[in-house]
Amino acid sequence: MAKTWKVRGVYPQLSYQWNAQIILAVKIQEVYSWAKSIRNPDKVKELHNLRISVKRLRYSMEFFTINYGEEFQDFLKVLADVQEQLGDIHDCDVIETVLTDYLRKLPNRGDKGADAIGINALLRRYRKKRTAQYQTFLQQWAALEEDGFMDQLLRVVTGE
Repeated sequence: MAKTWKVRGVYPQLSYQWNAQIILAVKIQEVYSWAKSIRNPDKVKELHNLRISVKRLRYSMEFFTINYGEEFQDFLKVLADVQEQLGDIHDCDVIETVLTDYLRKLPNRGDKGADAIGINALLRRYRKKRTAQYQTFLQQWAALEEDGFMDQLLRVVTGE
C-alpha cells in the first residue's frame, strides 16, 4: 500500500483553515502523483494506490468540511464515486488472483476438471467486468481532467 505523504507546515497554534489548506493541498498532490499510471490497465498496484490516496484525500476533506461551502460537497461526491469505481476494479483484481491461485492448486484428476471449467468461466466473467469498470473509470477520469478538476479543487481548498 502507498505510504501517505508527509505534510509539513501544520501547526496547532495556526487556524483550522490554515492547516486545512496545507493538509489538503498535499493530499491532492498525492492523488495526482498516481495519474501517470492509470492509463495502463495492468498497473494493478498503482490503481489500488490511487484508490487509497483518493480515500485519504476524501476523509481528510470530510474532516475539514466545516471550512468550506457547498461546492466543496460536490468535490466530495466526485471523490466518493472515483473511490468506489477504483474499489470495484480492485475487487475484480483480488478475485482474479484468488481464482487463479485456486486453479494452480487443483490436482489434474477425476471430477476436478469440472471445477477448473467453472473457475475459468468465473475468471472470464470477472475479467470482462473489470475491463468494463476500468473503461468507465478512464472515461470519468478523462472528463475530470478536461474540466480541470484538480485545479478547481486546489482553488477551493486554498481559497485562491
